[in-house]
Amino acid sequence: MDDIIAGALEKTAGLPNPDCDSWREGLEILLRDHAHADRLTERGLVSVRNRYVDCLAARMAVDDYHRRHPELAATAIKRPVFILGLPRTGTTMLSYLFESDPAVRSVLRWEAYNAAPPAAPGALRTDPRCLAEVAKDEMILKVAAKVAAAHFEPGDSPTECVHSLAQDFKSLMLAVITTTPTYHDWLMMTDMESAFTHRKRVLQILQSTNGGRWVLKMPSDSLFIRQLFKTFPDARVIWTHRDPYAASASAIGMRGLSRPFSEVDAGAEYMRQHFPLQFGFHVSRPLEVSQERPADFYHLYYDTMIADPVAEMRCVYGWLGDDWTPDAEAGMRQWLADNPQNKHGKHSYSFEEWGMTRDDVAPFFADYLRVHPVAKAV
Repeated sequence: MDDIIAGALEKTAGLPNPDCDSWREGLEILLRDHAHADRLTERGLVSVRNRYVDCLAARMAVDDYHRRHPELAATAIKRPVFILGLPRTGTTMLSYLFESDPAVRSVLRWEAYNAAPPAAPGALRTDPRCLAEVAKDEMILKVAAKVAAAHFEPGDSPTECVHSLAQDFKSLMLAVITTTPTYHDWLMMTDMESAFTHRKRVLQILQSTNGGRWVLKMPSDSLFIRQLFKTFPDARVIWTHRDPYAASASAIGMRGLSRPFSEVDAGAEYMRQHFPLQFGFHVSRPLEVSQERPADFYHLYYDTMIADPVAEMRCVYGWLGDDWTPDAEAGMRQWLADNPQNKHGKHSYSFEEWGMTRDDVAPFFADYLRVHPVAKAV
């Protein structure tokens, strides 16, 4: 803990500590899990330590910026759109199509840990921090080609809000990149208010110089759907639906690919023990809330989206009541032309590779599939 705090102070040139200690509990649990599991490689130790330093440093920068700009706290996040669902259900494609509309504002990957200070007006993709992140993309494609085939985000493209939540150390990202069983299960049940409040503060900073209609992608918002509506009362939710067996097998496979970079093995037992319940919560929690407030949810089906993306986006815009403009359609068609499916390679996956079967996860999807029968026959 002391080393991470010292690293964050060095990275921020001695900025004051965060405004509150809400971040500390999650970090303490993570560090205890790492010590108990004792599975990190030497490279993994460095990687994890640096990630935690980056999270805390970004948190310190955001809090300091708000202290110096107190007027930001009163700015509204108006009618934000949230894209959620099981991982691997088309959320990334949907977020990219939205971001192709000049009227839409997404959190770009380079901004994830560089929210404060925000980019100058009109400089979202010319800010030196953006250019530095984009310069790393080619190396990522070379070093982690298999991971990129499963999921690749250019430095100037939309990213998930998991990074903002990680700055309060309450993020599913931190639960899946290494073996942290206590943290994983704690996260499923903990109060997420402080993390979502921090997320809102990040958005207030980013929109202060470059505004637009917020469209935010994070599959794990499914887990925290009630807190989402508490923090953003006028939110609209687009819930992506795909065969949950295919989606969860793909998610496990993607995680397995990235594990050798940090741990001594791929952690199949950890995934078998903890992931089925997490996947179950990904569908059961939004299912419950969507039945309570159906007007706030748009159900987007993966197969329909893949068959005719532009037609489906027209329907989404109609539901939102947003203008469907020639610029929006042209941007989306251009993105589709530039990004064919499997552009960076094909992602192959199966439960069996990790010692699992469909039967292991079937009970967790039963209620969901009765309402959204999207599972494919086998």
